Amino acid sequence: MYEWLKETLVNRLMLPEGAVTADASPETVGLDSLAVTELAMIAQEQWAVVVDEDEIAACATIGDVAALIERRRQQPAAR
Repeated sequence: MYEWLKETLVNRLMLPEGAVTADASPETVGLDSLAVTELAMIAQEQWAVVVDEDEIAACATIGDVAALIERRRQQPAAR
């Protein structure tokens, strides 16, 4: 999931590739509120999961964002 997230952040949301690492904070890589909203929509489109923008914003690292999306992907009925 991390590789998909990194590719999405770099290629679709146009964030700097060198800044996107698993341990980087969303703020460090430039994941602002608009990008968070776009990411939530992309995740829903790609994986058919619902991830709230506040949940993404609350993640401490990009790795945590990937883990959140992966959890939702594995348990779509839980949401």
